[in-house]
Amino acid sequence: MKKAILTFALGIITTTVSIAQDNKTQNIDATYVCEMKLDYDKTMAQVPQQYRSQVGPMLKAEIDAGVFMNYFLKSNSKQSTFVLEQKVGNAQSQGGMIAQQMATFDNKPTYKDFTVTPNLYYKEVDMGVKQYLIKDQIPDYKWKISREKTDIAGYKATKAEGVMMDSIPVTAWFAPEIPIKDGPSSLAGLPGLIVKAQFDYQGTTMIFTLKELKLSDKELKVSIPTKGETVTHNQFMKIMEDMQKKMKEMMNSGVDTQ
Repeated sequence: MKKAILTFALGIITTTVSIAQDNKTQNIDATYVCEMKLDYDKTMAQVPQQYRSQVGPMLKAEIDAGVFMNYFLKSNSKQSTFVLEQKVGNAQSQGGMIAQQMATFDNKPTYKDFTVTPNLYYKEVDMGVKQYLIKDQIPDYKWKISREKTDIAGYKATKAEGVMMDSIPVTAWFAPEIPIKDGPSSLAGLPGLIVKAQFDYQGTTMIFTLKELKLSDKELKVSIPTKGETVTHNQFMKIMEDMQKKMKEMMNSGVDTQ
């Protein structure tokens, strides 16, 4: 049952990649709140039939309470890291299966490197028995900037819309007064820091919202990871698909995977 939830969590943490950056230097330390809005029926559909009576009430309680997590973005305008706070931000979700699995398996940073051509992103994924390093080119979200504006976390923000993974719409709000083309997760490429972003993936709405921002003159050094079997995003997704298939076969044969 735990592995069934694991495949859901890993699917969420490997869905976003981004675009380019300029050479302007500004160090930022930003905290984002990530809210996950889940569709109960679609989430339960990913749980094997034999576990649904046990898992259902717990999942419903967690979904109803809300799943909230804190993430930290550190950027020097050329390279950045984005990592989940291992202490879950919402006390209501401390014991939740989804929040726990996210904290367990999204425990490594996402890196963006704009000093190379093409720009690259890196994501470490520790599977316990094996560690992978996703390394891939940062794609173009094809952002379209609108005239719509709002205030977010005390900043004037402008709305933009783009597409990730060729088919998933993304809505982002960026703050031109913060001259850094970065943002939460692997989102980037707008003329200002992305202070809010939202997209739907497999029945889950992911909403990243800036909570706090600190500007600093202190030099930020980013060490790009090298450990783990290096794979592209598509290669890793194929590994995940094969793993999910094996888990389903084991569960259907009555093998306990807890």
